[in-house]
Amino acid sequence: MISRHIIAVPLAFLSISFMTAAPARPQAPQAPKAAALASESDAAAIAETRTYLRRLEKLGFAGVVLVAKGETPLFAEGFGLADRERGLSWSPATASNLGSITKQFTGAAILALEEEKKLSVSDPITRYFDGVPADKAGITLHELLTHSSGLSDPGDIGDYDAVPLPEYVRRVLAEPLRFQPGRGYEYANANFSLLGAIVEKLSGVSYERFLRERFFLPTGMHETGYQLPLWGDDRTAQGYIDGKRWGTVIERSMAADGPHWALRANGGIQSTAYDMLRWARALLAGRVLSPASMKKLWAPHVSEGGDTFYAYGWSIAKAPDGTKVVTHNGGNGIFFADLAIMPDTGHVVFLMTNVIAENRSANSLLEQVGMRFLAGKPYPSIPEIVDMAEAALAAFAGTYRLPGDGGGYVLKMDGQALFIEAQGQKAFDLLNSVRAAEPGRLEKLRRLTGQILAGNMKGDFTPLFKAYGGEVPIERLKAGWAESIQMIEQNNGKILSHEVLGAARTQDRDECVLRFACEKGHVDMTYVWDIEKEGRLLGRSVRGLNVRLRLHPSGEREFFTWDGGIRPPKTVRFEDDPSGRLSLRLGDTIAVAR
Repeated sequence: MISRHIIAVPLAFLSISFMTAAPARPQAPQAPKAAALASESDAAAIAETRTYLRRLEKLGFAGVVLVAKGETPLFAEGFGLADRERGLSWSPATASNLGSITKQFTGAAILALEEEKKLSVSDPITRYFDGVPADKAGITLHELLTHSSGLSDPGDIGDYDAVPLPEYVRRVLAEPLRFQPGRGYEYANANFSLLGAIVEKLSGVSYERFLRERFFLPTGMHETGYQLPLWGDDRTAQGYIDGKRWGTVIERSMAADGPHWALRANGGIQSTAYDMLRWARALLAGRVLSPASMKKLWAPHVSEGGDTFYAYGWSIAKAPDGTKVVTHNGGNGIFFADLAIMPDTGHVVFLMTNVIAENRSANSLLEQVGMRFLAGKPYPSIPEIVDMAEAALAAFAGTYRLPGDGGGYVLKMDGQALFIEAQGQKAFDLLNSVRAAEPGRLEKLRRLTGQILAGNMKGDFTPLFKAYGGEVPIERLKAGWAESIQMIEQNNGKILSHEVLGAARTQDRDECVLRFACEKGHVDMTYVWDIEKEGRLLGRSVRGLNVRLRLHPSGEREFFTWDGGIRPPKTVRFEDDPSGRLSLRLGDTIAVAR
């Protein structure tokens, strides 16, 4: 099973989607009724899933996971706290942010209007917007629906900026095209905001009102929307980052009838696990759209690169056994949601979390859960955490050196937790790599990344241009770098110095981490390299490889690393060397305390 995960692509950042809370407090809705008892194999999967998620909960995961098979909800449970301040636990009735899963509602809305003969997906946007520039006049609704329009998001408009629709449309259409319409794929939220504007123009009501009357109420989805549902604040998940409350959008700017246009119709809708199961069932049963429209909604229209295709607000993939998977996820870096439907088997898998900034295990969790229920694939091994006093943890803090010039490790306490970070390429590879790379490859990537960093800081983007294979215009590279540096300095103060920390081989790519030392701390940036084509850069991300890993105790002198679930844990053992000094064993290597 394959899930469409949010990762950084060259100079393109998926825009932030936020959730919306509601003003009243009704009773929590009832769970959808199960039609039959789980089979013996399903019962085993349920037990193993519960055990696995409880271990993740101890590692900081909080959220809800739902698995259904046809009319049968096999598993629907919450883990951790949705609201830490009030001690409210997650449940399948907790309302939280869907992020870009919102796009599938917009896709369905456009097809519903097509069924009513009010539009055609082959219509050019000039039929709905005035003053369209000549180079964009041929863009069709189909191309908006599939991110094949060439449009991009205006970088200076945030989700909460109160930009009127005419001004928003003007600024979207003023952006240079990334490619000729219909000749490429580039994910951009603006595509779906324009579609939302068309929904409002043709229906005569707000985007949310149209969805609620056309889809949500007829399918029993009373808990889904921006502002109209009556969730109650005792069932609304609060977001968290770095241990601090981020909250909800209640404190943030909204229009009278929903989000501002940088967010409307492309993200930010709030729902519950139960409602999303109702939505999936309604789609599968043909209660949302006609068979002809459903065929369009889930058709693999445009390649996303690799083995997945974009449909109308959905990503289309195949499980290892060839089963069709219809999926999409979304989030804002704090909230995250993921949904997958297998039309051939009737399976539905859904999850939401409010701690993706602190615990990234949800990025791969939907795929892990789906593969356990559908294919019997076991969950990744996670050791059991044992209790250890803070003073006992602190006794292992210090600097440990590898023999020769291999670098070493620095272990520090942060609050009540112990963290490890590598120094030097050899130690960096040992701690952060998932698989071995060819001899010399990681050192070469570290040098290449250093050349790119040095060039970028001096305004010479030739090394970066070559790394992208000459396929990204230098002006675009320059603009993207300037935007990143501006973002770093806005949040962290002036950049004082920079360095390349090291390169590592992760599951399906090579990653090299840069560090910017700033007036208010430091910021890491990851360059992602193609694992097949040496020296070919795929992109960069400010939320890439986490090189500061928490050590969780699994014994008196045994710990395991944890980066939120992106990489498998590694075992770190502490021993006394013959001279009585404390040493750190990682794999077959030993580093001795300085």
